[in-house]
Amino acid sequence: MRSLVALESRDLATLTCPWCGRTPARASFGLKAVRDGRVVGLLAGAQASELGGFYPNGSIVITQLWVRREDLGELIGTQLVQRLAARPPGSKARSIIAHGIRGTPDCRHLPAEWLESRGFVECAAGAQWRLDLRRTLRLPETLRGLVDAGVRLVRPERPAPAGRTLPRCG
Repeated sequence: MRSLVALESRDLATLTCPWCGRTPARASFGLKAVRDGRVVGLLAGAQASELGGFYPNGSIVITQLWVRREDLGELIGTQLVQRLAARPPGSKARSIIAHGIRGTPDCRHLPAEWLESRGFVECAAGAQWRLDLRRTLRLPETLRGLVDAGVRLVRPERPAPAGRTLPRCG
């Protein structure tokens, strides 16, 4: 069984990427995936305001993300990003920024295709991808039902004009 554990900056110095041997640089928080007492994945990050540079205001930056070679394909990286998006440090975070690359990725430059398949959008050509947390909010089913009912009251479905039929799906 695998679990995700929150980390502080002092914990990050002890974790190295199994691919390149780097420790997370300039990270102030992180998440690790643990199975049977072994770290199988890591996401390290920092508030954009801590890093300086060209990042959108109110964003969190992923500084390092890796999953052990033996554990690839188990959606560990996806789960780490989802956990970060669900509970970002500093509740006012509006987006998550990740450095990506269309070439050969590493733990600091993630595969562009992988980022895009997780909802990130390229915001600085070939360099940065952004996940807008305001657009990824999940509504509880009861609230979603209430919103849908309100929309139906305001905009009731209209029948097709006389002489026209609606196309059939399927």
